[in-house]
Amino acid sequence: MKEALCGGQLPSGKFGSNAAWWWMMILSLNLTAIMKKLALPSKWEGRRMKKIRFGLINIPGRVILEGKELIVRLTRDHPGMELLVHVRRQINRLDAIESG
Repeated sequence: MKEALCGGQLPSGKFGSNAAWWWMMILSLNLTAIMKKLALPSKWEGRRMKKIRFGLINIPGRVILEGKELIVRLTRDHPGMELLVHVRRQINRLDAIESG
């Protein structure tokens, strides 16, 4: 929490602001843990947030809205393409389980 999610330095001298910051940090930590368990491949489970951020979240691409579909365009040979496709399939499986 301290390093990856900026928990070591609070943004304000006000208790309420710091409490909100801390709450968002804990929420981010929990959402990351859930994403690691349910969507990412097992080899990514032990990785830190910085590795996830640079390997998955910060993948350069173009987001395009065509009709009612949201499309993310990447180059075919991008090293993160396979991981992104895997994560998307896992999320779709979770949606299917919840709906069914």
